[in-house]
Amino acid sequence: MNLMMHLTVAIGFVAMLQGCAATDPLLNQNDWHPTGANATNIAAEVANPADLARGRDATAGSDGELAAAAVLRLRTGHVKPLPGSGLTDLQVQSAPAAAAGGP
Repeated sequence: MNLMMHLTVAIGFVAMLQGCAATDPLLNQNDWHPTGANATNIAAEVANPADLARGRDATAGSDGELAAAAVLRLRTGHVKPLPGSGLTDLQVQSAPAAAAGGP
């Protein structure tokens, strides 16, 4: 009798597992499935999409020395002025002064 009960329970488990395929979210046609749209969007945003697959040599075209020189100029107070923009009569307005006896 004990063997019969174990066999019945085992058959019950197998029968329940058959229903799992119908409720598996990866197999549900109404759920979202990856389409590659995210990878396509990222590739459209980078300067060279081939860099996403293999990268670049870090030593070629590196501008670390240029960046370090800019930081050194900033720290020592020798910042280069910005190039002219062509605007000559630029006026800056400050916020109106608060009235005396304000809140």
